[in-house]
Amino acid sequence: MVLARGDWYFSVCAFVAGVFMAVPYVYAAQQDNYRVAEVWKSRRVRSAYLVDLVCILVFGGAWAGCWFLSSRMFWGFLISLFFCIAEVALYVVDAAPKRKKPLRYTRRAVRAIVACAAVCAGAVTASVAVINAKGVDEYLRYPVFFAMSAAYPVLFSASLAFMNIFERLNNARYAARARRALAAERDLIRIGITGSFGKTSVKNALDAMLSVRFNVLATPASYNTPMGIAKTVRELTPSHDVFIAEMGARRKGDIGKLMRLVRPSHTILTGVNDQHLATFGSRDAIMREKLKALDVRAEDGVCVVNDRLSAIPRVRENGAANIVLAGGDEHSVVHYSDVAVCSEGSAFTLWFYGTPVECTTRLLGVHNIENITLAAAMAFRFGISPEEIRDAVATLAPVPHRLQLIDGDGIRIIDDTFNSNPDGARRALEVLSLFRGRKVVVTPGMVELGAEEDAENARLGRMLAEVADVVMLVGARRAGTVGAGLKEAGFCGETKSYATLAEAQEDFKNVLHVGDVLLLLNDLPECYD
Repeated sequence: MVLARGDWYFSVCAFVAGVFMAVPYVYAAQQDNYRVAEVWKSRRVRSAYLVDLVCILVFGGAWAGCWFLSSRMFWGFLISLFFCIAEVALYVVDAAPKRKKPLRYTRRAVRAIVACAAVCAGAVTASVAVINAKGVDEYLRYPVFFAMSAAYPVLFSASLAFMNIFERLNNARYAARARRALAAERDLIRIGITGSFGKTSVKNALDAMLSVRFNVLATPASYNTPMGIAKTVRELTPSHDVFIAEMGARRKGDIGKLMRLVRPSHTILTGVNDQHLATFGSRDAIMREKLKALDVRAEDGVCVVNDRLSAIPRVRENGAANIVLAGGDEHSVVHYSDVAVCSEGSAFTLWFYGTPVECTTRLLGVHNIENITLAAAMAFRFGISPEEIRDAVATLAPVPHRLQLIDGDGIRIIDDTFNSNPDGARRALEVLSLFRGRKVVVTPGMVELGAEEDAENARLGRMLAEVADVVMLVGARRAGTVGAGLKEAGFCGETKSYATLAEAQEDFKNVLHVGDVLLLLNDLPECYD
């Protein structure tokens, strides 16, 4: 390896540029457990790369134009320096807009960024050394920066793929540690909650109910991955009686991994729909994965299942005789009835094996009553009385971004941005219909529905036409399909379109008036585009 005095300049510039250029790539990968394939699907990454190519053409042309100058080494240095500065500036500008789901600078994200920057610096340094060794004109060293930018997606993907090997080993170590910690607490009640929707709401409700008599540790927020659960287990102490784990799944095998990690003695299956159909591949694959929640480990373990799944053969047959059906069916042993809902909450009756108790909640929508019922069925299993459950239900607070009612200075805002599935959209519109005033909906459409995505978004448009007065569509591809559904249903209200959520928010001052109800419907992360 032949390096000349001053060649550190190439290494340093490559490393610094590599750090800033990695940000949108890591952001795209972070949306799906750092899978390399996700990087190539990101519109943001593709746009950044096109800008890189334009910069290469501009600065590369300037470099070529200085070839015949006697002071070309000086100009080559300036051109390469300004090229690196321009690249950094472009990526800083790209990262400046506020995003609903910003890049989380976790240790893994930082490791991925540093690793990619190191690979870039190494590639540039090696290229400069080769040029030096061959004794060619030193002016030819400066285009290595152009080559690095042109090859950056490949360099990032290669470094991420290599780092993923290390990360998988590291994650396996954390998972094994968490598994041992859970196994060491032999008397610990372990409850797993999964389903296509409602997991966080059911978990929060169950936590509140069981906390009446038990010391409960539950996974926070939406920590529903192996690493999220493993991180929560680190807080487990011998004083805890119950561990509640929310278990999410985007692909085949995800629930199986979490079941082996948590080894729950009891489970709750909230329901199954087409969410993540694009990553699962088929409805049958989704159903098979979710039904793994019925494989509880304890001999006396129970599985509380939404009674809407009662027709599923495995649920109907109940071979292990451990399934407890709960929901809105009056034949279920735990069910709700006499529902009265309004814009301020709900009142309903909960039935426990024939015993009724009157309940009220601040949570919006019938679906939240369904979530409460599932949690109540499990809490009742552990000796929490109907009256204690009633009191806990009255204290439940909305989960942030899931039909969360916010006062916006005369405008009521229903924040439902973390729901992005057909059932969630239908329920959100049912809640919106309960409010008085002009109804405004902001939505980009629904994502990750595979072959059903267009049909479901068109159906969403038709449902919007029945409830909304103004629809603000964000984006193009999915929003266009929603717009087509609106037209098909003969929507008589106002439809407005925006390229980004930021544009829609900027127009709120022109669209919204005192007394309006604004529904922020479905998730709005830029990564899906």
